[in-house]
Amino acid sequence: MNTENRRNILKSYYPIADMIYLTMGSKCEVVIHDLQDVTSSLIYIRGTVTGREIGAPTTEVLLKELRRYGNSIKDINGGMTQTSDGRLLRTSTSFIRDYEGTVIGFIGINFDVTAFQSMKQLINEFSIVSNVEQSEETTVESYAKNVEEVLWKMIDNTFEEMNVSKENMIKEDKVKFVRILDDKGIFLIKGSVDRIANMLKVSKQTVYNYLDQEESSF
Repeated sequence: MNTENRRNILKSYYPIADMIYLTMGSKCEVVIHDLQDVTSSLIYIRGTVTGREIGAPTTEVLLKELRRYGNSIKDINGGMTQTSDGRLLRTSTSFIRDYEGTVIGFIGINFDVTAFQSMKQLINEFSIVSNVEQSEETTVESYAKNVEEVLWKMIDNTFEEMNVSKENMIKEDKVKFVRILDDKGIFLIKGSVDRIANMLKVSKQTVYNYLDQEESSF
């Protein structure tokens, strides 16, 4: 599919984004992303909930899902995410496909429910009935304004998960590190192989070799 047809499909969702935003109000943000380049995929936005602008990248959470499922990815509706500054968002993402079923982008809704959660907590504290509730799983999502933020968020989180520092990594650590980042979708980002190779002080070919190694090697 050529670029013009791709953009025409994505642009057909602009009126839907407008309708959702105008209906839901200032606590709502609606975004449309073109996945042709995940490093600057945001092409349309209504609202200012996450503070992003046109040209912002795809989030690390969606990169991981895209890496895992590819064109088989399913819409993600009614999830809860937490921004880096602690606000709670109710989110939904619907993937946009071309006429052949290839995922080319997505439309996302982010609704800031922080105030509602605070009010709910206050009501529970003063309620006679038990305030023990089943907690809803919340995913931390950075909503980065540029791709560097996404990259370093994924890298820092992986160091924390592995409980290892860059200076103390042995070969087995580096292999595991690269494969975890691959599972998170970091290599969907252009230029990420060069960044990871430079950080680990290895060649690009070494990074590719790490990716080819069997998981049992670590």
